[in-house]
Amino acid sequence: MNRYRRLFLMGCTTVLIGLSGCSNQGSTNGTAASGGGTPQQLVMGFVPSEQADKLADTAKPMADFVSKELNIPIKTFTATTYAGLVEAMGSGKVDIGALAPLAYVLAHDQNGAKVLLKSSRHNAVTYHSMFVARADSGIKSIDQAKGKKMAFVDPASASGYLFPAAYLKGKGYDPDKFFSQTIFSGGHDKSVISVYNGDVNVAAVYDDARDQVAKQDTYKDVKTKVVKIGQTQEIPNDTISVRKDLDSALADKIKAAFLKYAKSADGKKTLMDLYGIDGMAEAKDSDYDIVRQTAKTMGVELNSLK
Repeated sequence: MNRYRRLFLMGCTTVLIGLSGCSNQGSTNGTAASGGGTPQQLVMGFVPSEQADKLADTAKPMADFVSKELNIPIKTFTATTYAGLVEAMGSGKVDIGALAPLAYVLAHDQNGAKVLLKSSRHNAVTYHSMFVARADSGIKSIDQAKGKKMAFVDPASASGYLFPAAYLKGKGYDPDKFFSQTIFSGGHDKSVISVYNGDVNVAAVYDDARDQVAKQDTYKDVKTKVVKIGQTQEIPNDTISVRKDLDSALADKIKAAFLKYAKSADGKKTLMDLYGIDGMAEAKDSDYDIVRQTAKTMGVELNSLK
């Protein structure tokens, strides 16, 4: 079993144990699991890009708005990894997922998840992964990071692992051997803070994860102390996706509700606080073919990660 697959399976196990301990979770209590009818409730799953304990409160206004539009209660669930959220959607425990690009591709190719929307940041529907280091470290490029300590985010994160690892491979560097030590921090904010504190020398995060970290008083100077030393090719933005067997008419209503919310003043604030999003746009599966191609470059067999 390769390293990527082992990490993916560990994430799945962690989240499914958490879900199995919750009462009245997911669509198994409604009729939507069989593809028709109105469920008693919906579960929306997130993976935090910043402090996990704050995400549920931040996401609540959005969940409440969509719930009111649909006239269906919505419960939020914070997963610890994208892998676990993918598995939870595949098993019907989670109906709606805020999935990062690679996580969406995994969910679609494994379990038939359907993408509804993609996010917009800085009026763009693509972004980059960037490498960061402390300004006083003397590391000015990724080439100078050989033998240093590296923080990726999550093995199922496009910007936190897949695209930066592919970038390294494209330069002739083995991402598993180039660094003296590699960790998965579990969050973009955690990776930035690890660099800030000197716990690791380099990290790969979405651009610009530092903006989220700078909201904390402790790290308000993060953009001067932690600097960009390189970036990857463009990556399609993260998604709002639904599980395979969710009723198609309901999925259309969910899409409309999120689009309506994203255009409202309250929605703009919540989305910015949640994931640094300034809008949403309709999406199709082929938008994420570049993610599949990059996974292939890295030797990741998407359908085997079960």
